[in-house]
Amino acid sequence: MASFTNFAQNKLLDNLLRGQTNTLPAIFYVALIAATKGYAATSTAYSLNDTVIPATPNGRIYRCTTAGTSGSSAPTWPTTAGGTVTDGTVVWTEQTTQLNAGTFTEAAYTGYARASYASSLANWSGTQGAGTAVASSGTSGLVSNNNAITFGAPTSGPSIIFGTVLVDASTSGNAWTYGPLQTPKTLNSGDAAPSFPAASFSQALS
Repeated sequence: MASFTNFAQNKLLDNLLRGQTNTLPAIFYVALIAATKGYAATSTAYSLNDTVIPATPNGRIYRCTTAGTSGSSAPTWPTTAGGTVTDGTVVWTEQTTQLNAGTFTEAAYTGYARASYASSLANWSGTQGAGTAVASSGTSGLVSNNNAITFGAPTSGPSIIFGTVLVDASTSGNAWTYGPLQTPKTLNSGDAAPSFPAASFSQALS
């Protein structure tokens, strides 16, 4: 389930309630969030700004905010926005606050680029159900992709993908929504191009 960033909430509220004429993007780009050091490991040296996913994923990603060496057993990972935990001499900080602010570490494997996906009835389902291509009339508050969203095939790796961000530019730009994958994805050199099949990439009001 995707969450709106602070930027997106501000734009939408200004449009709806404050008489502002902000133009919404005609094309979005799907970016992949990487855990730069993959799954957290014990007794391992970590540098400032390394990012990890717990060995048992919990839908959250953590950044090293004090460099050091992790402990001999896994910490109890915080599940509150911005929560911290000391792991040996490493301090990890939960990244929801940063994601809300549009800050994330993007995938950088060879062959990667953001996938463009236009805003249209044909591309996104209505709230009444997957695959629909008319104006929303349902009650789910959720839409999904009507067509596959595909990225470049990796020719380097491994790269551990935590989640996705919808951005309004092919590079840089403003983040509008973000969310974790149901299961983190490991991409190795030579793997097939990663793709979200139709109806598998959902966006919801949250």
